[in-house]
Amino acid sequence: MKRLVLFVVALFIVSPSLLAEDIDFVDIATLDNSIVLDIRYATSNNFTGKTVYPVARCLLRRDVALRLLRVEEKLKKRGYTLIVFDCYRPLSVQKRFWEIVPDERYVADPAKGSRHNRGSAVDLTLADLSGNPLPMPSNFDDFSEKAHRDYKGASPEALKNSALLEAAMKEEGFEPFPTEWWHFDAPGWERYPVSDFPLKKSGGCEE
Repeated sequence: MKRLVLFVVALFIVSPSLLAEDIDFVDIATLDNSIVLDIRYATSNNFTGKTVYPVARCLLRRDVALRLLRVEEKLKKRGYTLIVFDCYRPLSVQKRFWEIVPDERYVADPAKGSRHNRGSAVDLTLADLSGNPLPMPSNFDDFSEKAHRDYKGASPEALKNSALLEAAMKEEGFEPFPTEWWHFDAPGWERYPVSDFPLKKSGGCEE
């Protein structure tokens, strides 16, 4: 009986983000179609110079997606919006990236699996409410010290914008990645399994 009571109590104190329905993948656009997507790997405007994804979709674990929507809601009240560069990334794509840039400061080792492969990381930037990107310390996918969070050589405006984005994301629990000003991990990212299902133009988000 004592064990049963302890088990029931444990069910009530488990974080909601651990429940099955909250670790499912969702398409951010189905939750808020005002989110601006600039999924770079669905274009040739990325470090590979090639189109990698067949479609520009942002898939995230449900808990991660809801956190991101709260960031967007708060930023809009301040006159800003988010532009999303990358969300879920299939492990097969991660392997291709690693072949090009085998440097864990910028590309996760596919043998370990990245946060993106888990649907628990997002790459993004800030824009004004008209959708115009704000100056940042470097371009997206700039694999140099200019992208590092401790880089001080950017313009005051760029440093201010980067700090604003970081503060807004941290307020909802996201963890900033040290060497990429655009990359943020959701808390507890390690509990999500690595996935390798392909991005499709339509349909569900099943693993």
